[in-house]
Amino acid sequence: MACAASAVAVFSLWTDWRSREVPHWLLGGLALLWGVAWAFAPGAVGDEPQAGLACGAIMLALGFVLHLAGWLGAGDGKLLAVLALWLGPRDLAMALFGTACLGLALLIVAWARPQGDFRERGIPFAWAIAPPAATLLLARAVAA
Repeated sequence: MACAASAVAVFSLWTDWRSREVPHWLLGGLALLWGVAWAFAPGAVGDEPQAGLACGAIMLALGFVLHLAGWLGAGDGKLLAVLALWLGPRDLAMALFGTACLGLALLIVAWARPQGDFRERGIPFAWAIAPPAATLLLARAVAA
């Protein structure tokens, strides 16, 4: 299950690059997959699924605030929340650190390009959110 979630997270990179949005069906699919994993393979969603729910709710609130401030797209905030469901408290801090590092790299690239695509269409921030989470989910699947 974690491998499938990782694959969907990686697919979000393509959709965000192409259209600068993360579709609702993709986010809903990740959340539905988490629910199925919780019901049939609880170990796939971490040690405590209720803690994953709390992490998802906190990240959804944070994503909403960042969206209102204009720092993050709405789909990016929801992607952050649904991946926090999967990661739970054990892996969320590491994923957020990776997201911060990749986000800084994206910002540097956007500033370095004189009149680049990023300034016209925005930064595809799923490229900072999904890779650390997908890597951690794959590591969890391999370890299991």
